[in-house]
Amino acid sequence: MAIKNILVAYNGLPGSDAALHGAVAMQRHYGTHLTGLFAHGGSKLSSQFKPWMPQKVQDAIMQVADEAHTELRGKFDQICAAVPDQKRHWVDSGGPVQPTITAYARLYDITILGMHETATAYGQSHIEIYPDRITYDSGRPVIIFPSSYRKPHFGKKTVVAWDGGRAASRALADATRFLEKDDPVEIVSVGRSPFSGSLPGIDAGQILQRHDLNVTLTELPRDRRSIADTLVDHCQQTNADLLVMGAYEHSPLREGLFGGVTRDIGMRANIPVLMSH
Repeated sequence: MAIKNILVAYNGLPGSDAALHGAVAMQRHYGTHLTGLFAHGGSKLSSQFKPWMPQKVQDAIMQVADEAHTELRGKFDQICAAVPDQKRHWVDSGGPVQPTITAYARLYDITILGMHETATAYGQSHIEIYPDRITYDSGRPVIIFPSSYRKPHFGKKTVVAWDGGRAASRALADATRFLEKDDPVEIVSVGRSPFSGSLPGIDAGQILQRHDLNVTLTELPRDRRSIADTLVDHCQQTNADLLVMGAYEHSPLREGLFGGVTRDIGMRANIPVLMSH
């Protein structure tokens, strides 16, 4: 089934700017609908209200929030100027950020997010987005863009992080919707040899080759670097445009306490990362 609907969670921070530019490139490539979602949980400015405040003062405070929302919508429309009006959509939701984005993501073919950033402006913490949580909770594929990333096209060379696990399998299946004939795809394992233990008669490389993709298999040795650093370095050395990986093979609580590949990649990757759980 072709990609028809892209959701980009947009809050105006640098990471979401990069995500929106990437979403526009994808929209132009696939001819999809593109929906911008601003989930903000309600303005924290309203918490400044006091019972003794005149209504005019309260209205003035809320006007500041409304102007910020209008400015954000204008920025969205400016970046999306090349997207046809009938395929460009905007949703402003005051619901809690993570649950709201998650609920919308479940309806879309792909959700585009920027890497997590801390909102430094006063009263803006309610717009922060945590991409790894969206990936885990939505059950849908997510592409995460680093804030510095700008390319006018959607990537060609793809690196797939493969360990033979459930999450990696899900990510590989989701990625096939974005890969096209003759695209170079490198399936990479780190510190193990899942390729040598393939099921009789079939392996991941053969599956992708049947999609008419240009597939190679690479086993990277495990050294003192973390798996995340090994993957990030390899993508940089091979000029990859997209990294595909499963998210949270271990629980989010365990990764939050002890660290893990999902969290580390989400903070360090310098190319877009497609994650699925």
